[in-house]
Amino acid sequence: MSTSPTDTPSARSEVVAGRYALESTVASGATFAIHDAWDREAQRWVTVKIIRSEIVRTAGFLPAFRTSMQASASVSHPNLVAVFDWGLHTLHGDAGQSAYVVTERLEAGSLRDILDRGRALTASQALQVGLDICHALAEVHRRNLVHGDVTPSKVLFGADGRARLADLGFAGPVQAAQWSAPGGPENHMVLYASPEVASGKTATAAADVYGLSLSLVESLTGSVPFATDSAAATLRGRVDRLLPVSADLGVLAPVLEHAARPNRSERSTAVEFGLELVNTAKRLPRPEPIPIVMQSQASRSADEPADASGVPVTADHASVPSTDHEVAAVGDEVRATAPSTVADVQPQQEPQRLNSVDSMQTPTAAPTPHRQPSRSRPRWVLPAIAAVVVLVAILGARIALITPTYVVPNLVGQDEAEALNTVMPFSWVVSSTSERSDEVPTRGAIIRTSPPAGESLREGEAFALVVSDGPLLRELPEVTGMNGADALGLLDGIGFEPFTEVVFNEVIEVGEVISWQVPDDPTLSTGAEVEPGTLIRLVLSGGPAPRTVPDLLGKVVGVARAELVNLGLRIVETDGVHSDEIPEGEILSQDPVPGSELQRGEAVAVTVSLGPDLITFPSLPRNASFEEAQRILTDAGFVVELALGTTEGKVEEISINGEEPSVGDEFPGGTVISITAV
Repeated sequence: MSTSPTDTPSARSEVVAGRYALESTVASGATFAIHDAWDREAQRWVTVKIIRSEIVRTAGFLPAFRTSMQASASVSHPNLVAVFDWGLHTLHGDAGQSAYVVTERLEAGSLRDILDRGRALTASQALQVGLDICHALAEVHRRNLVHGDVTPSKVLFGADGRARLADLGFAGPVQAAQWSAPGGPENHMVLYASPEVASGKTATAAADVYGLSLSLVESLTGSVPFATDSAAATLRGRVDRLLPVSADLGVLAPVLEHAARPNRSERSTAVEFGLELVNTAKRLPRPEPIPIVMQSQASRSADEPADASGVPVTADHASVPSTDHEVAAVGDEVRATAPSTVADVQPQQEPQRLNSVDSMQTPTAAPTPHRQPSRSRPRWVLPAIAAVVVLVAILGARIALITPTYVVPNLVGQDEAEALNTVMPFSWVVSSTSERSDEVPTRGAIIRTSPPAGESLREGEAFALVVSDGPLLRELPEVTGMNGADALGLLDGIGFEPFTEVVFNEVIEVGEVISWQVPDDPTLSTGAEVEPGTLIRLVLSGGPAPRTVPDLLGKVVGVARAELVNLGLRIVETDGVHSDEIPEGEILSQDPVPGSELQRGEAVAVTVSLGPDLITFPSLPRNASFEEAQRILTDAGFVVELALGTTEGKVEEISINGEEPSVGDEFPGGTVISITAV
């Protein structure tokens, strides 16, 4: 594969789409390169991923890329890396067009970075990461989209430690392009592929769940299940094989095994996966912070991006996540080109106590001065000193007596500005601090004073106000999977303002909480602290959606039954009815009528045509009289007419439409029989 300009730190003159100035190449591989870029229009740092022209020229890539990016452009979720822009661009020195995708810039690397440093997650940490990505996949799958390449390199972290799923929209087309390359995919590309994909089928939502399960297993154990030294052996090794369960998986073993079943129809969905993780969380301790990787770049100073006028642009610059393995997940061996310093994010150490015993120095004793010979003082000196001391004491007492003293008023509940106006005439030295309080929840109101109300304070003395910063914060509980009424009661009791939204769901029971969100800040998750009164949207399951009854008239029962089963409805046959118009075996009526709505599992009653109502030609006695033959035939359902002769004669000849009937022949009811009697 030829070398393109994306292999080196880009020239400052390279600007993608007229606005994204490529500042440095973070990582580069055979399929795409990742750049640190400055968005000149939005005035912010972004990440630009440029897919090489060789991949873009792969048959079918461009239509798949456009379709996938257009479909995913409107998808937004706190656990998805935000996509800002995408399109085609011709790089300087490159003969063909490249595709580019512009995303938000994250600071804390990927799950791949953590694992490549030899670090493993605890069960609680893996559960936290898995639940974040389940939230992302549930939203993606709800939109009938598929990610197509869920791997540890696609799980990125922000400085807040929250996991986000990257590359929605272009991971699938890039993966497909490499799988179709001559010789097939390389081994590192198939480590997380599902058995059905290994068998040549198209990736579905179930394949995303499978990839997430294997990624979490690796985060716990350090190895990928079914991995071998070759792509073909790796793919063959997972077909029809259950996930190997070890003690390293702990209580997560059944959850991960369910998500990685070889038969995709038996695999948990993203929603079910998340709910199983939530239920398992009750058996695990609270997770420690994820050991995220922070990358810091050298100070830009003169290297800050310049705008069109050449004036350097400065910005608060969040560091770029390590993305070498992110490229490796869909390309060849990566060559990182941006220097970085990688370190674990650890809790801040407590500052050293400067007043500890060890830090204090023992003062050196001062040298004893040489004694001078004493001289006798005049007798008047001591009485004079005593008089001065008495005078000072008297003056001090007089000053104390004449300094005004004021009684501290009750300021609790007053606005801070109002309280300051109240005490201003007292000439106290006023200071204020703030804290949260449920007793005085109004922001800016006085919680208490020091000294408290009723005590006396002189002018010039210190007076402290404690001002409310609002009510005490409440921790957001996890209510996903709870009964809706229970969740509402819990949130009401804490002091939140929950409201509900009902959506149809084929799996989750009616009234159960599918998800929740703080509308004012959708990034907040379980454990975050917010003020009481915060609005919380609960999405409740309304159960399966109503089914529209199809038109079954004229269809045979087998076809109608299959159609209803696909809709989740049942069919019930009533007694058949003869019909001259509807052929035997076809449905001639249904209840309810087409277009009606039924709940899943309800039945549609159908009436099947028995065809025309036929009667059998009976046996007549030998030498039967006309009247005797007429009675027998009429009782059988025929209409008898005398064609020739007399009604008192014997039957000579019988015909139906000119032909003689035989005993046992069937005719429609009411068929006319002509009799000749002599």
